[in-house]
Amino acid sequence: MKIVILLAFGGTFLYGLLRKPDWLAIILFTLIIADINFDLPGGLPLNLRATITILLFARIYGELNASDHPGFFSNGYVWHLMFFVIWILLVSQFNGLFDFTLFKEFVLSFLSASLAYYYFFKHKNHEILKISMILGGLICLADLAYTYAFCGGFPVRRVYFLVTGADPSYNNHNFFGYICGTCFVFLLKDYLTNANPKAAKMSLWMMPPMFLGVLLSTSRGALVAMILVTVVLIGKALSSKAEGAGKKAATLITITLVCIFLALFIFQIAASLGIQSDFMATMTGRLVDEPIAMFNKMLGNKYNANSMDSAEWREEASSLAYKYFMGLPPSDQMMGIGYGGFLARDIGNGYDAHNGVLLLFIETGVIGSLLYTTLILSFWTKVRSLKVSSPAFVAIVFIILYITSHNKEITSFFAFLIMGSLIAELRYASMPQEEVTEEEQLATMPT
Repeated sequence: MKIVILLAFGGTFLYGLLRKPDWLAIILFTLIIADINFDLPGGLPLNLRATITILLFARIYGELNASDHPGFFSNGYVWHLMFFVIWILLVSQFNGLFDFTLFKEFVLSFLSASLAYYYFFKHKNHEILKISMILGGLICLADLAYTYAFCGGFPVRRVYFLVTGADPSYNNHNFFGYICGTCFVFLLKDYLTNANPKAAKMSLWMMPPMFLGVLLSTSRGALVAMILVTVVLIGKALSSKAEGAGKKAATLITITLVCIFLALFIFQIAASLGIQSDFMATMTGRLVDEPIAMFNKMLGNKYNANSMDSAEWREEASSLAYKYFMGLPPSDQMMGIGYGGFLARDIGNGYDAHNGVLLLFIETGVIGSLLYTTLILSFWTKVRSLKVSSPAFVAIVFIILYITSHNKEITSFFAFLIMGSLIAELRYASMPQEEVTEEEQLATMPT
C-alpha cells in the first residue's frame, strides 16, 4: 500500500513538474501549511520542501520573466519585510545564533512568499493558496483523527510517517488547531466575499472540517481566536447592505449551529472510535473544566484550582518572560537577544515564552518589534483605504490573536506564504481594474 501511495505521489509530482506547475505549487504550499518535510534519500543537501521550491522556480522561470504583473521586489511591503528579516539575522549574528540553517529558513520563507505573490497575480485570486489551505487543514485533521482512533493520547502522530517512514517533525497538538483555525477564518472570509458561487460554496462546506480540527486539537488559543474573528465577520455580514450578504449570514448561522452540534457530540463520536477514557477526561478538562475555572477566576468567584494547570503554567511562563525582558540591559531591550535566544539561554527552563508578543520583543528587541508592527499596521491601513475584503489579512489577524498565548507563528513559513499572497492582493487592488465576468473568473481557476 505504501508503494502504491508513493508511486501515485511521484507520478503526480512529475506530471505537475512537466505539464501542470500549478499542481506543483499546490503540493509545495500544502507541505508548508501542514509542516510536512523530511530529508531526501541519498544524502542530498536539500530536504523535500527546499527541493520542490527550487524545481518549481526552475519550471516557471520563463513565465516569471514573461509575466506583465508588477515584480515581487517592486513592492514596499516586500522591502519592509526584508528589512525585518535582515534585522533578525543581524541580531542573531551579534548574539552568536546565526547559522546556515537559520539563513536557509528565512531565504526559503521569502521564496515561498514570492511564489504566493506570483500565483495570486497569475489567477487574480487566492485560489492556489485556498486549495492548499484546505488540503493542509484536512491533513492536520487526519493526523488528529488517527491519533484519537489508534493512539489514545497526545502527542499527535503524523499520518505521513506511516507512508514515507521518514522521521516526522514534532508538532505540539496546538499546532493543528492553529492551522485548522487559520484555514477556517480564511474560508469564512472567502465565503462572505467571493463573487464566484462555486468557489464560495466550496469555502462554505470546508469550514466544518476545519472547526472539527480546532476542536480535536483542544487548542483553547485557536478556539478563542476563531470565535472572536467569526463573531466579528458574521456581525459585519449581518449589518452589511451588500446584495446577498443577509442570505450568506443566515447560511453561516446554520453552519455555526452545525459546528455547535459537532462540539456537543464530539465526545460520543470519539467514544465510538474507542478512545481511552483517561484521554477523554483530559479533553474535557482542556475544553470545558479549565475555561470555566478561568472564567470564574476572572469574576472573582470560587474555582477549581486543579483545573487551572495549563492556564496557570502559561501565565507563569509569560510572567517569567516579562520579568526577563524588563531585566535586560537597555541595549538588549532595543536590539534583542537573537532569534531562538529565549531557548538558547534556557530562560523558560526548556520552553518558549508562550507569549508571541513578548517573545518578539525579547528576541528582536524594540526595533524588530516596531518593524513588524508597522508592517502589520501598513497592511491594515491599505486594506481599509482600498476597501479590500481580504481573507489573507483576516488570516494574519487570527495568527496575531493566536500568538498571544503561543510563540513564533507570526514568523513561520505559513505566515510568509499568507503575506506574499496578501501583498499581491493589495498591489492588484491598487491597479486600474476592468470588470471581470463570472466566466473569466472561472477561466482563471487552476485546472
